[in-house]
Amino acid sequence: TKSNSAAGMAPSIKDLPNLSQEEVDLLSKHFEVFSETTNKLVAAQQHLQEQLRVLMEELEKKNRQLESVNQELALKMRESDEVRQFLDRLIDSMQTGLIALDSEGRIAKMNRGACEILGWKKGLPDHFDSIRVPDLSDPIAPVTSSERQAHSGEIRLMKRDGDTVLVRYTAARIETPDAPETDLGDYLFVFEDLSQLRLLEERVRRSDRLTALGELAAGVAHEMRNPLATMRGFLQLLPSEYEDPDFREECSTRLIDEIDRLARLTDDLLELSRPIQPDDRATDLRQLLREVVSEHSETMASEGIQIHDRLEEVPPLPLDRDRLKQVLLNLIINSRQALPDGGNLSVFSGVKRETWGQEDEERDLVFVAIVDDGMGIDPKHMDSLFDPFFTTKDRGTGLGLALCHRIVEEHGGVIRVESSPGKGTSFSLYFPAPSNR
Repeated sequence: TKSNSAAGMAPSIKDLPNLSQEEVDLLSKHFEVFSETTNKLVAAQQHLQEQLRVLMEELEKKNRQLESVNQELALKMRESDEVRQFLDRLIDSMQTGLIALDSEGRIAKMNRGACEILGWKKGLPDHFDSIRVPDLSDPIAPVTSSERQAHSGEIRLMKRDGDTVLVRYTAARIETPDAPETDLGDYLFVFEDLSQLRLLEERVRRSDRLTALGELAAGVAHEMRNPLATMRGFLQLLPSEYEDPDFREECSTRLIDEIDRLARLTDDLLELSRPIQPDDRATDLRQLLREVVSEHSETMASEGIQIHDRLEEVPPLPLDRDRLKQVLLNLIINSRQALPDGGNLSVFSGVKRETWGQEDEERDLVFVAIVDDGMGIDPKHMDSLFDPFFTTKDRGTGLGLALCHRIVEEHGGVIRVESSPGKGTSFSLYFPAPSNR
């Protein structure tokens, strides 16, 4: 080999002149050490070269893995950008307004719907960081100062031209506990313009009022026609039958009855149309119900009606005492009439917690209830109970329950009825407790 050739060409120690045996041995020893060291260096170099090769292969492998990760990351970033762009387009295509606010109340984002509702042109995002919306401080406050995640309601916002617009809104806190800061802001304010909806509602109300007025006029005409026809009939017979004393007595009695009937109808109509202006005097519904029952207790006892009461204490309410007494009196009379052969009449009062209003919030409600075990109400009549002139009684005007319904609603309450034919009927009045009003 090449190395052997080189070794063969090198001079032998024995060929060196003038060297003693001791010097030759020493040189041989040093030469052996040099040769051994050289071999070790060669082996070390080969080992380093092998390690370098392994490291290069590992580095190449890591580079390939890093390239794959970079490709996946780039793909995810593209997908994230596409999702973000899609969401931006989706948010901008919404007619609902969306405003993102930072903790200082500055606008971070504002979609096209919000711009159009508030009269701002598209293209203002560069200036949003300098815009503050004082109108939003109140609706945002509940989600900034409490544990509530969202809050809904209605508010008037000022437009760019100084006009105001009524909106229904939901304010929410953006929760990103472990996420980096984003440009989404800290709070979201989502809202919709109620102007057109209110116009439509007003048109519907106007149409309903006209319909109700037409029905009222028809009911009045019908209720007046019967007594007028009776009066006309007697007056037509009066010239020929006047000499008959029995006829004169019947004529006098019937005419007075029909005139009284017209008077009651007129009084009920006036009462139904009279504006209700609730005063702020505190009224104890439990005591008021107790008074009404007491006033009729002797009469009901003579009619075989047993009275049962479970009147729990209730907080006083700012109600018109006289008008509410009128409601309770009407309901007591209805229950009495439902017990022609006697029976049981129970009255209740108390406070219960129920969902209330459009927001379905849990609230404390003051209630009174009048329950009888009489004949009950035919299910087909339930939807018409509070309609003006609806009655199943021979001599009723059909305005009593309509008036009760109106008085209760004007005082911010509701009236509920439950009935089972042959088992009885329950009328209940509910009003928000004072702390929730």
